Amino acid sequence: MAEYADWQAPAPSRGLVILLPGAAYTCQMPLLHFAALVAISHDWDVRAVDWTPAEHWGTEQIGLELAAAIGDHEGPVRVVGKSLGTLAAPYAAEHRIDAVWLTPLVKMPAVARAIADHPGRQLLIAGTDDTDTWDSGIAAAFSAEVLEIAGADHGLRVADPVRTAEIHVEVTRAIDGWFGGAR
Repeated sequence: MAEYADWQAPAPSRGLVILLPGAAYTCQMPLLHFAALVAISHDWDVRAVDWTPAEHWGTEQIGLELAAAIGDHEGPVRVVGKSLGTLAAPYAAEHRIDAVWLTPLVKMPAVARAIADHPGRQLLIAGTDDTDTWDSGIAAAFSAEVLEIAGADHGLRVADPVRTAEIHVEVTRAIDGWFGGAR
């Protein structure tokens, strides 16, 4: 069973943002933490999911986890998913939930299909050295916004720690711009 940490926007809320972590990348780690701060700065409440995924978890289980995190919230919802969390793409597409996908698992056919079929706004962020899960050619077919970071791995890191920090700033700016353009 997942646990949640809720952060309230200081102004009247525009809706709820669900943060879905990776298998070993928690919501307290930089990419998701900064995404939460961006959402709050744009007057969205945030619910950070903390889970211990099983190896057999796939799109159905992650979709159920997203549905449980949304709960009985009746207003607008957005999702920010990292790696394993991007397995929620089919649920997000079906329920028209706009999404930011960090290091999306686009080489998985169900994820690629869901991102391609999603009727709303999506931002995909990945590194060119994340060759196990990312494919620029697959992503080029999507109507989603895409930020591809040259040389970055699955954690959107490179060997140089200063450049890694710069990448995190670049990712945070892209997410900020995406939230700024939200309808």
